[in-house]
Amino acid sequence: MTHQELMPFGGIVEQLRQFCDQRRTGTAFIVSDDNRMAQVHLDCGKIVMLLCRGQRGADALAAMRTMLRASVRFDENYVAKKDNVKAAGINLMDLLNDPTPLAARAPLRVGPQPLRARPAPAAFASADLLKLERMLAAHIGPMATIVCAEHADEASDLRALVMALAAEIPDKKQAADFRLEAGRALGLGAV
Repeated sequence: MTHQELMPFGGIVEQLRQFCDQRRTGTAFIVSDDNRMAQVHLDCGKIVMLLCRGQRGADALAAMRTMLRASVRFDENYVAKKDNVKAAGINLMDLLNDPTPLAARAPLRVGPQPLRARPAPAAFASADLLKLERMLAAHIGPMATIVCAEHADEASDLRALVMALAAEIPDKKQAADFRLEAGRALGLGAV
């Protein structure tokens, strides 16, 4: 089942509730109107893992609450291992009952903006990005393309990009394997 249209976040929560009621197994990929991503991993209708912007469990839930409008795509072929028992049993009503979605966004500023402290994003060779996307897809599935593009827009160098992408992999061993493989493939050594 695929939903590509943007809907209020309450609609996303309702869709997730339906997946749970239907006892579905797979992953719901959620993309907000401002291109933030989240993954909700289900096993027989139970949430076994939440991921959002490199955070997991309750931290991911807090990050998801800040989404106002989003689309959802459910992939029954992508099933995560149950490695985060703290995420299991998260009550989806928490997503709706918390008043923070609107308050969590920074207000728009008019006039000159302060300089950012972080370095400017680097321009990466498309061949390097394609290698990273393929390696990452083996760990997180089809969202790798979007995740890689998002982090490439923010990373200051290849090493920082590899570290940011590794943080998106839920399994710590797989994340370490990804860092090692990516470091070798890109000639960075140990990352």
